[in-house]
Amino acid sequence: MHISDPLNRSWRWARRFLSTGDPAPTPEPAEHHPAPPKKRRTRAKSGKPVSLALQGGGAHGAFTWGVLDRLLEDGGLRIEALSGASAGALNAVIAANGLIGGGPETAREDLAQFWRRVSTQALFTPYRATLVDRLFNGWNLDGSGQQLGLDMATRLMSPYQFNPFDLNPLRDLLAQSVDFERLQRNRRIKLFIAATEVSTGQARIFRTAEVTADSVLASAALPAIHHAVEIDGVHYWDGGYSANPPLIPLIEHGNADDILLIQIDPAQDPTLPVTATEIRNRMARLTFSAPLNRELEAIQSMAKLARRTVASPLAKRFLAARLHRIDAGDALAPLGQVSKLNPQWGLLQHAHDIGRERTDTWLADHTADVGKRASFDHSAAPGP
Repeated sequence: MHISDPLNRSWRWARRFLSTGDPAPTPEPAEHHPAPPKKRRTRAKSGKPVSLALQGGGAHGAFTWGVLDRLLEDGGLRIEALSGASAGALNAVIAANGLIGGGPETAREDLAQFWRRVSTQALFTPYRATLVDRLFNGWNLDGSGQQLGLDMATRLMSPYQFNPFDLNPLRDLLAQSVDFERLQRNRRIKLFIAATEVSTGQARIFRTAEVTADSVLASAALPAIHHAVEIDGVHYWDGGYSANPPLIPLIEHGNADDILLIQIDPAQDPTLPVTATEIRNRMARLTFSAPLNRELEAIQSMAKLARRTVASPLAKRFLAARLHRIDAGDALAPLGQVSKLNPQWGLLQHAHDIGRERTDTWLADHTADVGKRASFDHSAAPGP
């Protein structure tokens, strides 16, 4: 299904509304497909229904692993849908695959095993922190020889030159970790995976039946490091450039009114970047944060419009949506930006532990809000 499908048409409508303020354009009606006969569930539902939106962040995606690990362990929430971009897409498909295959404990085991496998890549990565690096700077390699080498290499050579055969170890990891055929057939958990169309910069949202290893690889394809991924004649780059993570599809097509955003990058950083490294890092963070900020603004604007006009079914979904957030704040800042490319096990464990700690706090403070009220006011000034 290409970008002309109903989900992506309504996506474009939302973005057009945000940029012009014109409520006249209305999403084209979705094609009607008869619903398949409902099957009796063998296991009773438990927990409050939620949809999860998982932000990308490379190796820092282990923070989201920690969040998911703690949520699944707690059992107070029932995951109905997952959206994600880049590392968020990886976490989404691994968690969904485990939940479908065996339940929360299986999902926890699958996530731990997947990130352990990812860490084996650290044996070969050029961005590995040495003992000397760890002694003086911890996991932070910003401004190091590794970063200077990366900057120079990606300016002089493209991935089509230094990796002409398009070798990508993530493909094998996904094949080992996910039963995509079962994932596509499932009716238990909805998936929305974002990639960015190279020719237009628009977001392509792959829905459950379209989620394959290629669509997940497309969602995580950084253009300076990976080849663009071709799907049905269209080339895609990292989904973080256009939807990081997708929120609107969860409101329009998810089964839960409560949406929990897992945010890796800080919503704001009051420090002024002054060195060349700091400026480049800030520019990268702002680039990947911009799609989320635009979507939050769009959701707020459409909810306000819905209060002033006749409530259509779409408007009612935006009015009913309750947003929540677990964010890393500045806890990952000491790791720096280059460490997002360094999946060493110690770094992944550290980010995972921060995710669990943040989730512990959120569960204590906001579990009672789920199903009743939003606990994240996205109309207020950004910040933890």
